[in-house]
Amino acid sequence: MPREPRPENLRQRKAAVGAFALGALCFIVTGTTVAADPSSDPTRLPTPAAVIPAATFEKLRLDNGLDVILYSDKTLPLVAVNVWYHVGPVNEPKGRSGFAHLFEHLMFEGSRHVGNRFDRLLETAGATNVNGTTSWDRTNYFETVPREYLELLLWIESDRMGFMHDRITQERLDVQRDVVKNERRQSYENAPYGPSSLALLDALFPEGHPYHGAIIGSMRDLDAATLNDVRDFYDTYYRPSNATLAIAGDFDPALAHAWIRRYFGTLPSGPRPRPPAPPATSAPRPCHLTVREPVDIPKVAFGWVAAPAYSHEHAVLEVATVVLAGGKATRLYQSLVVNQHLAISVDADIDPNALGTIVAVDALAASRVSAERLEGALEEELEGLANRPPTEAELQRAKRRLLLSYDDEFEPLNGPGGETGRAGFLQRFNQYLGDPGALTTWLETLEQVTSAEVARAAKEILDRRHRVTVVTLPDKGSESR
Repeated sequence: MPREPRPENLRQRKAAVGAFALGALCFIVTGTTVAADPSSDPTRLPTPAAVIPAATFEKLRLDNGLDVILYSDKTLPLVAVNVWYHVGPVNEPKGRSGFAHLFEHLMFEGSRHVGNRFDRLLETAGATNVNGTTSWDRTNYFETVPREYLELLLWIESDRMGFMHDRITQERLDVQRDVVKNERRQSYENAPYGPSSLALLDALFPEGHPYHGAIIGSMRDLDAATLNDVRDFYDTYYRPSNATLAIAGDFDPALAHAWIRRYFGTLPSGPRPRPPAPPATSAPRPCHLTVREPVDIPKVAFGWVAAPAYSHEHAVLEVATVVLAGGKATRLYQSLVVNQHLAISVDADIDPNALGTIVAVDALAASRVSAERLEGALEEELEGLANRPPTEAELQRAKRRLLLSYDDEFEPLNGPGGETGRAGFLQRFNQYLGDPGALTTWLETLEQVTSAEVARAAKEILDRRHRVTVVTLPDKGSESR
């Protein structure tokens, strides 16, 4: 393993960190600069083709199988590193749920050469947005630093990729297992509507499906994990042949190439893990569950499973969810909150993944409104979307909202969850479509969605025949009627 790099004086140019948050948002398109002015009339926003960033990136593969994506952006003297390991619950062995998320924690415990100096080195370098996240299909780690510390980041991440095996001890496993179990309690068992969320996740995918349950894993499986299990998981999936490194920002390409080959090219390759055989994506059986919790307000949640991420069906459903609940001018808010006073909040969300896209719609009941009455009104609005396609105004408002959201998410070098920002979008579209620059195509797909397609999706996908319904009721007597 090459020795630790010696970056420039640690006190130099630390003020540059975080400056990007104050910069104006501009995208360069074939030589034309288009600024997103939040005060402008949204009906006069340019089309996606006019504001999509020119994704001029370089993609290469090292001899050991590591994929590398380089995106140069010299707007600010910052650089982001974003590493995706193509492992998530979809890869976990039966009875060992939660391994990928557990490893997200273990990877911050210190590698052989970096040791426990991970946080101190990054803090000294003025790093921001240092984190890791786990989704159904991948686990990522990311940081943003002033440009002179790129070599330091590459050294740290390469050490985590190649030299963690002997740093995974029984003591560290036990500590992080307890941390994850406590996180599960705070997120699900002891959180308002947490048990209801678990019930929805359990019902959307059948037992045995890789997405059954929660990403964080079950308490039973976390308790059952042995030191050998965890080390074998690391040896199988945390290797160059199962990872992609993305660098975005202000860097010298020649130096970046040299450092990548120095720190990552020397790691042993190993066989590329065989992806799991994907089960057929199918809609869940209709299911109606009632969960009692120590809450004061009833809640109704609907869930469906649709086609995989970044399919045309996903695009139609993304527009549909914004038509339903993307702001206060939308159908659910106007009907359930403003006009009928049945709900105090409504939401529609979409979670795209490789083996299926999860769509969820929910509402919190207003005072003295029963869950049964709210459920009926929510169902009526969904049926209304199937029978009354979005008007042109609704459709364009939804598309403008999506466009502004993507523009906003693209602004930083690394987004908060590592899936957005320049580096995150490159990784996301590389993961799901094999094309880091597919953001342009994706936004054009969203722009082409029609009202008839939204209505058809509401009728054929977001219907009661394929719906999981979870009703949360207070565990004490209520005054609802």
